[in-house]
Amino acid sequence: MNNKGFTLIELLVVVLIIGILAAMALPQYFKAVERSRMSEAVTLMANIAQSEQRKYLQINKYISNFRGLDVAPKGATGPTHCTKGTMDASNAYSPSETCGGGNGFYLTLSVDNTNVNEGKIEAARANGDGQYKYTLHRYFGATGVACQARNDNGAELCADFCGIDTLANGQYCCTDGQTAADMDSFTNSTCAKPAANS
Repeated sequence: MNNKGFTLIELLVVVLIIGILAAMALPQYFKAVERSRMSEAVTLMANIAQSEQRKYLQINKYISNFRGLDVAPKGATGPTHCTKGTMDASNAYSPSETCGGGNGFYLTLSVDNTNVNEGKIEAARANGDGQYKYTLHRYFGATGVACQARNDNGAELCADFCGIDTLANGQYCCTDGQTAADMDSFTNSTCAKPAANS
């Protein structure tokens, strides 16, 4: 009698191979999803920076309230906003960790109208599981976006974002490939603080 079919061992080997391939592909999938979220945040920050520049032309100062901008995320009021959900008020020390249950960004407008070149927007990644922690920074008058790594996975993602090989946790990099210890350390960079008007 000749029974055709697979043995249990053969089936287990196939399942094992599929499991290994999935385990290798899954981290790259998560990284690709995070890159798309990062691109969405960069586009939103560019729109807000341009809106702040238009507002400056109208009233000769930046504003620290999303409500006064001609382009703002839906429901945004005040100087901060969660792109997904709302901030957990009980965790005000690190709102980016609780904003939106893990899939959004915590946006912050920082305005100093005594020195208008310092106006900027920040987008802190609000991922509850902590897999990718990073913050994006952009001055209203600059064209580059800086990425600050807040954990090792965030450092790897920021390095890819900036087009560099490696980045240390806590360090900043700019989309033009420069690195710095903080935002004020960027010089001759698209992420540098715009020069004061003379």
